[in-house]
Amino acid sequence: MDELVQMSSDIYRIETQDAESFPTCGSQSMDIARIYHYLFEEIADPRVAKFPLMQDPFVVMLILVVYLEFVLHIGPRYMKHRKPYKLRNFLIVYNCFLAIASGVACYGILTSGYTTNLSLGCEPFNISYEPEPLNMVSWVWRIFIMKVIELSDTIIFVLRKKYNQTSFLHVYHHSSTVIMAWTVCKYVPGGMWTFIMIPNCIVHVFMYTYYLLAALGSEVKEKIMPVKKYITKLQMIQFIIMLLHTVQALMPSCDPNKKFVACMYTVQVTIMLYLFWGFYKKAYTRKKLE
Repeated sequence: MDELVQMSSDIYRIETQDAESFPTCGSQSMDIARIYHYLFEEIADPRVAKFPLMQDPFVVMLILVVYLEFVLHIGPRYMKHRKPYKLRNFLIVYNCFLAIASGVACYGILTSGYTTNLSLGCEPFNISYEPEPLNMVSWVWRIFIMKVIELSDTIIFVLRKKYNQTSFLHVYHHSSTVIMAWTVCKYVPGGMWTFIMIPNCIVHVFMYTYYLLAALGSEVKEKIMPVKKYITKLQMIQFIIMLLHTVQALMPSCDPNKKFVACMYTVQVTIMLYLFWGFYKKAYTRKKLE
């Protein structure tokens, strides 16, 4: 009888150890739930929790997947036996809107801290519910939405059969910018992390104004064509300014919170500077030599 009791005890001990050593579906689900809670709630800025597209990245990822699928596959197949759409009136309205919106957004960011208490140096990120920081949060979110809207640039190129403009540089630039804008809005919509948006908005005012004028007709486009290379130069200057500003966040003396954003910024801006410099050399430097 004692042997049976001992055997039952041993079997129970083995089963208990097995249950502890092998994770169950329930425990795995709990781990995923904890990771989700940590990434999208615990370390995120609570002020943007109820903003559209800000709860988690899944809808944004879906938008990017649809965007890439259309630009790389569906769009070219659809346009294969069709004439390119002119879209003149749409382009005028679209580019006018983005030029004005970029200027307004730049003003919004500047007046939400940089004209009062934020410097161009290392600035910590603090979650505050004061009117000015909340205003900054709303402008960062609006700029993120603008970056989503700007995905339409590539769709327009496809519908106009301007496939030479749907390059890796163009598609990567638009896709990665949406991801970066979402990340900043989700985790650090304030402090020094918002500075990068100021030169970006300024460049976009010039860029979309150029596109607006080009949409007015071939005569106007021909007259302003020489300006195009200077816009590319402006974009590269923008990336250099962004890089110099971001690198200070990696220094031990700077504690801006969320250092991972500084790493993302540095990598992203370096890649963009490299790609734009390659484009500039190919498009303008070689032509000049020839």
